[in-house]
Amino acid sequence: MNKRGGNAPLAWMMLMAFAFLSLRGLERPAALVDRAGEPLPLEQVAPGSPGADFAAPPESRRIEFANGRQMHEGHVADALALGNRKGTQWSSFAWLFEREVVTTVAPGFDLRHHFANAFLVGYVPYRDVAPWVPLAALARSKAYAFDHDQFPGRMEIWQTSREAFYYPTGDCEDHAIALADWLIGLGHDARVVIGRMKGEGHAWVVLNDGGRTYLLEATSKHPGQALPLASRLPEYQPEAMFNRDTYWVNAGSVLTTDYSGPHWQPRSAFTRS
Repeated sequence: MNKRGGNAPLAWMMLMAFAFLSLRGLERPAALVDRAGEPLPLEQVAPGSPGADFAAPPESRRIEFANGRQMHEGHVADALALGNRKGTQWSSFAWLFEREVVTTVAPGFDLRHHFANAFLVGYVPYRDVAPWVPLAALARSKAYAFDHDQFPGRMEIWQTSREAFYYPTGDCEDHAIALADWLIGLGHDARVVIGRMKGEGHAWVVLNDGGRTYLLEATSKHPGQALPLASRLPEYQPEAMFNRDTYWVNAGSVLTTDYSGPHWQPRSAFTRS
């Protein structure tokens, strides 16, 4: 994810949050390319391709708050249109409801903003594999690249889990979304975490298994088969996390390695009709 510039729209409704950069960078391509290495302008992602993950109407993707109120992605588009200012429309935002963060919204390949959970589309390349296999597959098949290098003029574009395995480049949240969704499809309790690492915005994955919590650095290009415990990685500072159907906010200190305590508050439930 990338830092963004410009003014924040509609401060009463949303604020900019989680300006994500990666821990590491590999070679940065000038444009997004397909598996054959051919340049692929964003506007040419055609229906029927991986870019069609959001072909359904925005009303089919909605979140519900603790008080029962619902909001669908059409409301997001309307609010962004009302508050649109230069430099804001291609960034990710933490969405506020009654002064509390309830979700993150981010632009996809279709040039529209979607709820964070919506990028986990249930894509599982292979089943019946060990948890370290998806991490190794990402290390081999996907190179790191900043969004502003892949998409000139746009500070941030999120890839769905299907798109992340189709296109050979992406940044930290693209890696994390692909990894978490595959692990969820294998039956694991995996979540995309957004926060900071060494002072920089970042995204990673946590895996809860048998009373232990593992932290998986999705952008690592040299992963091992031994999954590291989150308790041994205090340099990661989590602010929020999500899976396919829930968005949690860390209401306590970010100086924590606990990803399951009471400070993790579920703020919204996601539904894809």
